[in-house]
This record gives sequence, structure tokens and C-alpha cells, in this order.
Amino acid sequence: MKPGRLVVLNGVSSAGKTTLASAFRDERARSGDYWMLIGIDDVFSKLPVQWSDLGLITGPGDFAEQGFWFEQTPGGQRLGVGSLGRQLIDVYHQWVSVSVRAGVNVIVDDVVVDRTTYDSWVRVLEGLEPIWVAVRCPLEVAEPRELSRGDRPLGMARAQHDVVHRDIPYAFEIDTGVLTAIQAHEALQSGLARALRE
Repeated sequence: MKPGRLVVLNGVSSAGKTTLASAFRDERARSGDYWMLIGIDDVFSKLPVQWSDLGLITGPGDFAEQGFWFEQTPGGQRLGVGSLGRQLIDVYHQWVSVSVRAGVNVIVDDVVVDRTTYDSWVRVLEGLEPIWVAVRCPLEVAEPRELSRGDRPLGMARAQHDVVHRDIPYAFEIDTGVLTAIQAHEALQSGLARALRE
């Protein structure tokens, strides 16, 4: 079976990836071109609060060291990933891989939280041709967005900012700090058109 197409939008929390991916999916759907939207938030939404310590009102979960937590490092605040968190990320990557190999087009809304996460992507996507797109957004823009959303722990954008784009071979980049949502969508469409021609 011919594999589907795969686009991975990678950037910090609140960079606008979900808005961008949803607009792309919906625009393609109007022309009868189906794309499945899968994202890292699908992982976080499956994890009970007992497996996280991300500054939530409930406090640290009893099993946070197995899931996700914020930790202070010499490079600043980072997202820590435990054994269960890593397992869920790997399952999410495999879900994307299996879908594309089955012929489904997939657009991914992702945050590559560390090198191990990127290595997992490389492993499961071997033999496929993902188009990696950097969705960049300055912290001074992402953090106010994060605060106004009110649907996620504060500090996610800062914890991811210095690591999310490290050593990833992007086809092109989109800066949502300077582009409107409509302009970002147009940049994604034109960038993908170029990438698919090459």
C-alpha cells in the first residue's frame, strides 16, 4: 500500500500549531483531501494528574516521576519525562507511523521535548518521508498566549523554547510571532507545495 503523506509541525506550546494544523486539515477537507490531525496534546490528555508535576492546582502527583514534571537544569526549566511518559510518547509516534503506512495523510501538532523524543520519531518513521516544519514563536509572544489560554500549565513554552528545534532538519519555517493566522496558513500551504515538488 502506498503510504500517506506526513507533515510534522514542531514548536513550543502556544506557538499556534493547533490553529495552523486545524486550518490546514479543514481547508484540505473542503476539496475532498482527508488529513488526520494527531498531536502531542493527545498524549497529555490521556495522563491522569497523579502522573504529573507541572504546577497544577492539585499539586505534584504521587507518580509524577514516572510521567511529566518541570525540573530546573543549568540551562533553565525543562520538561522531565519519566518511564510512563516516554512510553506514551513512543505509542503516539507509532500511532502516527502506522496511520501513514496504512495510507492515511497525517498532520502532526508536536513538541519535540528532547533528543530522545526526536530519536523515537526517526526510528518509527524510517522509510517514510516526513516534511518537518518549524513553527517558531518568540517567548515574549508565546508566554502571554499561554497565560490567556488558561488550559495548560504555565511555563510549558519556556521549558521547551531552547530545546524544541534543536538539530531537526526542517523543510521550511513559519514564524507565528510576526504572521497572522491567515498568513501562517498561507505560508504553510506554499511551503508544502514547494517541498512536495522537490
